[in-house]
Amino acid sequence: MINFDSLSMKALVNEFKPLLAGGRIHKVRQPSRNELLLTLRASGKNHKLYICVDPKYPHVALLSSKGEELRSPQTPKSPPMFCMLLRKHMEGCKINNINQPGFNRILEICFDSYSEIGSKVPMVLSCEFMGKHSNIILYNYETNMMLGCAHTVSSEKSREREVAGGLPYIYPPKQNKMDLNKISEEDFLKLIKVIPKPLNEWINEKFAFISKAIATEICNVCGIDTSKDKISGLSQEKIKCLYQHMKQVVNLEVLNPSISSDNKLYSPVSLDKDIDWQPAGSVNDMIDKYFGFQVFKNKFDRSKNSLSDILKKELNKKKRLYSKHAKIVDSEEKIEKYREFADLIMANLYRIHTGSESIETENIYKDNQPVEIPLDPAISATANAQKYYKYYSKAKTAAVHSEELLKSIRDDIRYLEDVKESLKHAETLQDFDQIIQELVGQRIMTGKKLVEKKKETIQPVEFLSSDGFKIYAGKNNRQNEHILKISSPEDIWLHAQDIPGAHVIIKDSKDRNIPETTLHEAVYIAAWFSQGKNSSNVPVVFTKRKFVKKPSGAKPGFVIYTHEKTLWVNPEEEKVISLRKK
Repeated sequence: MINFDSLSMKALVNEFKPLLAGGRIHKVRQPSRNELLLTLRASGKNHKLYICVDPKYPHVALLSSKGEELRSPQTPKSPPMFCMLLRKHMEGCKINNINQPGFNRILEICFDSYSEIGSKVPMVLSCEFMGKHSNIILYNYETNMMLGCAHTVSSEKSREREVAGGLPYIYPPKQNKMDLNKISEEDFLKLIKVIPKPLNEWINEKFAFISKAIATEICNVCGIDTSKDKISGLSQEKIKCLYQHMKQVVNLEVLNPSISSDNKLYSPVSLDKDIDWQPAGSVNDMIDKYFGFQVFKNKFDRSKNSLSDILKKELNKKKRLYSKHAKIVDSEEKIEKYREFADLIMANLYRIHTGSESIETENIYKDNQPVEIPLDPAISATANAQKYYKYYSKAKTAAVHSEELLKSIRDDIRYLEDVKESLKHAETLQDFDQIIQELVGQRIMTGKKLVEKKKETIQPVEFLSSDGFKIYAGKNNRQNEHILKISSPEDIWLHAQDIPGAHVIIKDSKDRNIPETTLHEAVYIAAWFSQGKNSSNVPVVFTKRKFVKKPSGAKPGFVIYTHEKTLWVNPEEEKVISLRKK
């Protein structure tokens, strides 16, 4: 991943100034301690300015609808104290200016707030994007005193700079970097003569606005191999080329914001032609898309791993429980042994004397084979028999109870396997939210406070068959139950046979029957969205929706069906992708 650099900040400020200066701040939200979302009205439009100071990917961008979907910011029920402070001082205020102080990765939003008596108070929201030191700070421009911050930094954490309400605001320590616009070509030639490290690292450390990634791009454009070429071996032409490109980059003369096709890199200049760059349209679009993907991927991976761990733990617990009760059920021979011993003792009462530790007799239940029965010498023969009858009764009751439990546990395991399969098909954070809500409802996850939504939008995967029929597939049980609710009695329902997978519905047309082509395409979809997606000859059952019922009290996604037919298919990803509605 490429870090948010000062050149990107410089280019962003150039875009933000004419767009946002003079706009008003309507709403302040703080989805998490590392995120801030400002709703602005500027240039006749509403904008959402997203500020992220997470050490993994600090950045700022005006969110597109796709960018907001990727980040999926959630409003907490109780706003943090810092959010309340910002609402008090920022909401309804006009933005006077947006700037970048020096070469720093800092965005300053300058605005006028008003005191309790109505006097104007100039304020600054300083957004600092500096890795683990990233922060959001509100300070009074006249007094230079901080009112609050997203992260308090005590003297124990930093000897150089404390950050807390009531302290004076000072900029982060200056980096000893030079302004290339103040250095002539001749001076550059003198500076570059002796370099104790790779050229791209040296450029990054010495000059403002040029990150190591951009320095590498510039070197590649000039035909300089940073891993092999030494300064002493470089021609004057290459060094002059280097200087000219560096100056063009610093002055944003070669601005070409792009993202690599694999989403691993971004560049405001995209000079390296060996990389498959995808143009982003603007610097803000580039930052919005690139870091939106990074935020999404991080949250997606964490959610998936967390849910996978929970399901794995629950499955292992259920499987151990199943094994325990299966052993009890399978021990029927041992259970019958207790009854046999009791019957044999009763049949040989006349032979047993008080104090005997055992009796040897013929087992009439096992072809009169000799058997030795242990006895308790402290009790009578009749009491010993009653003791074995009691063992038999308890063991028989436990076996019957275990047999009943086994069915319930089998259902639980099947359900968990089904949820586990739905994790593989999750594509958005909303998909994970739906799975979490389901697990909370089933009491598999506890203590999870979910954000209340006015109306949940459930969007199953939609396909369009070659014949023009709509086909829906559920990626999880909430979506499965949703498509069952919106389906009609004559719709066709499909599911991979006897394995976890998605419910699939072909929406029926009143004017025509569903052709075989559409049916076979739906079968491919049902097989692909199942545990058998990587297998061959996957059986898929199908029937009319009116023959599919959910038993009362059944777990989410569980149904019973009749009048079914079966087709076998080899799942093909290309075929499924080609049918998916964009």
